[in-house]
Amino acid sequence: MEQTFADMALRPELKAALAALGFVKPTPIQAEAIPYGLAGRDVLGKARTGTGKTLAFGLPMIERLDPTRVAAQALVLLPTRELAQQVSEHVAVVATARGLKVALLVGGEKVRFQLPRIPGSHIIVGTPGRVLDLLKERMLHIEWAEVLVLDEFDRMLDMGFIDDVMSIVAYMPRERQTMLFSATVPPEIRKLTNALLRDAKEIVIEAGNQPAEKADQRALRVNPRERLEIMLRLISSELQNDPESTVLVFANTRIAVAELDREFWGRGLPAAALSGDFEQSRRFAVMDGFREKRIRVLVATDVASRGLDVDHVGHVINYDVPLEVEDYIHRIGRTARAGRSGLVTTFVIPMQERKFTQIEQAMGASLRTGFASLPPGTKLAQESFGQAPRSTRAPRGGARSSSSPRGSGGRGRPSGRSSEGRPPARRRHA
Repeated sequence: MEQTFADMALRPELKAALAALGFVKPTPIQAEAIPYGLAGRDVLGKARTGTGKTLAFGLPMIERLDPTRVAAQALVLLPTRELAQQVSEHVAVVATARGLKVALLVGGEKVRFQLPRIPGSHIIVGTPGRVLDLLKERMLHIEWAEVLVLDEFDRMLDMGFIDDVMSIVAYMPRERQTMLFSATVPPEIRKLTNALLRDAKEIVIEAGNQPAEKADQRALRVNPRERLEIMLRLISSELQNDPESTVLVFANTRIAVAELDREFWGRGLPAAALSGDFEQSRRFAVMDGFREKRIRVLVATDVASRGLDVDHVGHVINYDVPLEVEDYIHRIGRTARAGRSGLVTTFVIPMQERKFTQIEQAMGASLRTGFASLPPGTKLAQESFGQAPRSTRAPRGGARSSSSPRGSGGRGRPSGRSSEGRPPARRRHA
């Protein structure tokens, strides 16, 4: 007999809230982690984005906290602003059932707008940079916090946030519950867990339980000069044939993301870009537009898209072969979520053939492969990714708006495209 949330040792108000939200059966990571979290054990969970980790740590945390105590009792750290926003929203929906307040503290927004959120908040959700700044300025106090959650910990390591995380932990009491989740647990992380966790229960959710198992993966070998035009035609046709379809396009560099976004704009596609150097208000507006399908094509880098929590992505396109196997797995995990099917298309040009072969070998399977080409004489869209991005200029016929993303009711485009030509630093401010 399969376990349900009703069978778990949760308060009646939490069970009622879950039922109202339509949550009946826990995912594998939830079924494994929640009982140990409720028992107060430290948890080390190896599971990728989209497996239900938010409730896996959120329910034990919410069950444990005291709504009558006016103090920050739990801290949840995540590597990116978007992921922090998504987690705060999801936690808040359930936490409200117990009268708990959640505060979101991330970079990209002026501190004075966030300070009013802190008083009376029981759960702090944020990114390491902003949380540490507020702690140093004594604007945030976590001396009495009982729970620490570190989500997407491998990405925090990749993005250079570990020193900030360890500094934040020093502000917390030693007697606390820590729940750490990571898609991978390499030796570097294993060493850090020894300093962060005590008698932790390690939970591993194998690949067979990942959302990407229902994704139809294919690779298209293309001429580099034809790749852009083939993709533009593929997406245009898909959006015309299916009014509900949404597409997520990955590129390896921010300059490529900016150029692809401009090409989509030029074809009249309801598209937008997601880049790590956007202001927070613009990033949130883009994500809201994509969730609501006003934006139907989103182009992003791996770092900017980490933790995207959108169930309806029907097609993931790898315009570039990802640089790492982990990035490929992360990308395909953006589709075929919540029981849905999905399609993954990877464009392979000759210079990326070797990397693609390495990914196939690491995955332990050969992907369905085909060749794509255009009729002779076809006018091609030209890449200019090696040049300064043209997307900082307004399209012909008028200037872009700085306040309304395309698809949100206005005809303009958000501003904020500076510095796309610089190579991304390893340490990204959050």
